[in-house]
Amino acid sequence: MGREAGLNLEELRRLLLLEPVDREGPIPLHMQIRERLLKAIQASHMPSHRRLPSERLLAEWFGVNRLTVRQAVQELIRQGYLYARPGKGTFVARARMHQPLQWLTSFTEDMAARGMKASSRLLSQEILPAPPDIAQRLNVAPGTEVVRLERLRLADEEPMALETAYLPHSRCPGLLSFDFSQLSLYEVLRKHYGLRLQRAEQTIQAVVLSPKEARWFGLPRGSPGFLLERITFLENDEVIEFVRSLYRGDRYQFQVQLIAPK
Repeated sequence: MGREAGLNLEELRRLLLLEPVDREGPIPLHMQIRERLLKAIQASHMPSHRRLPSERLLAEWFGVNRLTVRQAVQELIRQGYLYARPGKGTFVARARMHQPLQWLTSFTEDMAARGMKASSRLLSQEILPAPPDIAQRLNVAPGTEVVRLERLRLADEEPMALETAYLPHSRCPGLLSFDFSQLSLYEVLRKHYGLRLQRAEQTIQAVVLSPKEARWFGLPRGSPGFLLERITFLENDEVIEFVRSLYRGDRYQFQVQLIAPK
């Protein structure tokens, strides 16, 4: 089998067991197993999106119990080398993505620039009176009608971000008639409403994912994440959007270019 497809199961078993695990040494068994799996991933013996052998099979190979294997696998998930898909198994993750912050782009545009296909799972959408905190960020009166759009954002079918966007309904009436499981919000705003997004103010905060949030990403409870809050402005400095985006911390690194003052 070629390197692109990775090793088959028997080849992988032989690679992982080139040396027996040290049962008497100071390094815990789960750490030894973790290091062997990591080396196989980094050497592309198990390429991106390859399904990991089951815990039962790995336990048989290494001659340990399944709990020991699970510890090794959970550490690799927490560190971003693997990801779990409920009901389907555990898979090798892509390398972390570097996300520059100097450009105002959509998730769809970001993924397209990487040669990845963006898609969305629509979690909820509604028109509601703006709560005070949302009204403040949108610079409208509390109780003003706003559109709320909540989506799970995916890249090549891998969950990457939980995004909740709020927009003044008066600036985009009928917005919920569009299928945002398929369409880019920014593209709809530009093409169908003639709105030109000019700039944004954004903050980033490191957070710990809640159990529910971790489940959306197929990550263990307590995994790290990044919370981004963005206020987006039109050319006339009118606020058009406030969005909270929760990114999985195991797959993202944010990049900022710094220039020395003159």
